[in-house]
Amino acid sequence: MSEIGRIGIVGGTGPLGRGLAARLSHSYEVLIGSRVETRAAEVAEEASRLTGRKVGGATNLDVARACDCAILALPDLAATELIQEMEKELWGKLVISPIVPMKLKDGRFTYSPSDGSAAETVASILEGSRVAAAFHTVPAPKLLAMGERLEYTVPVASERRETFKEVAAVVSSIQDLKPLYAGPLSSARTVEALTPLLLNLGRLNGGKNLSIRIV
Repeated sequence: MSEIGRIGIVGGTGPLGRGLAARLSHSYEVLIGSRVETRAAEVAEEASRLTGRKVGGATNLDVARACDCAILALPDLAATELIQEMEKELWGKLVISPIVPMKLKDGRFTYSPSDGSAAETVASILEGSRVAAAFHTVPAPKLLAMGERLEYTVPVASERRETFKEVAAVVSSIQDLKPLYAGPLSSARTVEALTPLLLNLGRLNGGKNLSIRIV
C-alpha cells in the first residue's frame, strides 16, 4: 500500500469531477484531466477559486501519468478506449471507479452494464492497477456546495481489504463521508445500481440529490 499524495480526476470537467476536485483539494494535491488541456486548465481554475486551493489541469494522459491515485469521473464505459490508453500510466496505482452504466427510458433510469459491472470492466483493462468502486452515492451538486455537510455513507467494493483501506482514507478526507466495505469487486454490481435507484426515488417523490446514510 503506497501513500497517496496526488489525486488525478480523469474526465474531471463534469459536475462529479469538479465536486470531487474541490473537496479533495483540502487534503491532497489534485489534478483535473480532460481530452483538451485548455478545458482542463479552465475548470481547474474555477475549482481553485471555489476552494482557495490550487488545483491543476492537464490532459487525461498527463494526469494519469502524474497522479498516485486516479478517479475515473467518466459518464460511462464509452470511455473504454481512453482507459486502455492509460494502462501504462496507471500501472501499480490506485484507481477508483464511480462509473455507472445506466439509461433513461420512459422517465425511469435503469442500470445497464454490458457485462458484470463498470468497475469489473475497468479492472479487466487495468490489470496492473488496484481498482475499487466508490463515490456512486454522493450527489455532485452537494459536493460543489462547499458549505454543505455530506453526512453520507459511501459503499466501497474492492478485491482486497488493503485496497479498501486506501480508498477509505481518500473518502474519509472529505468531512462527514463514511466509507463502508461492500465486499469484492463483484459487489460493484449492487453498488453501481444504487445510483439509478436514488435518481428514480428523487424523480418519483419530488426529491433532489438523494443519497444514503447507513446507521
